[in-house]
Amino acid sequence: MKRSVTILIIVFVLLTFAGAALAAEMSGEVTAVDVAKGTLELKTGKVEANFDCETGSLIKDVKVGDHVTVQYKEAGGKKIATKVSVMKEKSTGGSGGYGGY
Repeated sequence: MKRSVTILIIVFVLLTFAGAALAAEMSGEVTAVDVAKGTLELKTGKVEANFDCETGSLIKDVKVGDHVTVQYKEAGGKKIATKVSVMKEKSTGGSGGYGGY
């Protein structure tokens, strides 16, 4: 009985880490977004990727030109976005790097 429980625990732990390893992430600039269809197109460098979203609400506030990070999984040959985070703009501080002189 103890051996069965130990094996079950080991299998559970392995499956937990395997699921996390299958998740992927990509960051880049939004080149197209369609909330009604639940699709998002992202470009990073020379690589473009299309994502289907689990729900349209993931991208309701996303606009073309936004820089985002997309967490996704692959299923049926498609990238399925599970989380979309818009990155905040970096502020320049207003001094232009010259200390206000």
